[in-house]
Amino acid sequence: METLVYSLDGGQMWSTSIRRIYKKYHLINIGYGTYGGIFNRRNVPRNTTIGNYCSVAPNIRIFNANHPKEQFTLHPLFYNPKAGFVKDDRLTRSKLIIGNDVWIGEWVIILPSCTHIGDGSIIGAGSVVTKNVPEYSIVVGNPAKVISRRFDPKAMAFLKLSKWWELDKDELSKNEMKFNSINP
Repeated sequence: METLVYSLDGGQMWSTSIRRIYKKYHLINIGYGTYGGIFNRRNVPRNTTIGNYCSVAPNIRIFNANHPKEQFTLHPLFYNPKAGFVKDDRLTRSKLIIGNDVWIGEWVIILPSCTHIGDGSIIGAGSVVTKNVPEYSIVVGNPAKVISRRFDPKAMAFLKLSKWWELDKDELSKNEMKFNSINP
């Protein structure tokens, strides 16, 4: 599958075919222009949605469930059908929504307690994300904490209203100067 991702229909950044495959067979929605580790099925669980133009390092991990700490045992025998004892998966699984233009650095771990990463956010390499990330935030550490914002409130409002991430690559390149001048 990895070779397919890099070659089909313009490659992972632009291929509508690859996105249809991930949506249909893996229940993973990947936005236009998004590339990188988000195409590694071992690291991204079902019911994950990723916005447009996201940059994702190859070695990230997203978890959508934990071992049930309320039960007498943490062993999967009593909650995972692959262990051969129960018929249904008995874990509550979260759904992660990653906004548009998000950069996720190398070796980031996103835990099930995080269900939303806001537009324009940066998650620094090696961070462990345990809660939702506000838009245009830069978060780092273990646990990840907001260390700054990418833009002032006026620039963030402009970007949100512009919805530039809805433009295709050709339209976006024609408007580069407009968007690059938002934060002098």
